[in-house]
Amino acid sequence: MNKQRSMKTDFIRRTARVLLIVLGGLLALASANCERRSVSDSAITAAVKSKLTVGNENGAINVNVDTRGGEVTLTGEVETQAEKEQAELVARNSEGVTRVINYITVETNGGYEAGEGAGMAASDLAILSKINTRYVAEGVIGAKVVVKDGVVTLKGAVDDAQTRGRAENIARATRGVKEVNNRIVVKQ
Repeated sequence: MNKQRSMKTDFIRRTARVLLIVLGGLLALASANCERRSVSDSAITAAVKSKLTVGNENGAINVNVDTRGGEVTLTGEVETQAEKEQAELVARNSEGVTRVINYITVETNGGYEAGEGAGMAASDLAILSKINTRYVAEGVIGAKVVVKDGVVTLKGAVDDAQTRGRAENIARATRGVKEVNNRIVVKQ
């Protein structure tokens, strides 16, 4: 009986050791996955912030980026609705992003460049809206649009000459535009 009991005890001890080793390994894997996810979220945040900064002519943008589990939350304030939409598009098109929550607010300072204001003619506002919508849809980042009496002035800084040309072509093709002054610069 003692021999049988001893074998049973040995079996239980070995099984317990194996289970502890397996459990320890599983815990280590789970910890590594949590850490990897955290690093991934940090990388997503850094990538989105970098793209937003590159797309801004001043090099600075008042948008905060927070990422948790691949879900990006944008907060802050921008000058135009187009900038808000563009920030969301940049985040949405970044690797690893599963969802974007856009809490960015648009300044209402009444300026023509912001595309808001009681003094802006309805036709100019319609032109501005159409151009900015196309810019967002086609990924034109860094171009700023000013409209006054059907005359469009393009400002800002873009990554390459093709984007500069595309911005101008979109403005010229927009109904109601009388003239386009392209002052967009290409970043070096």
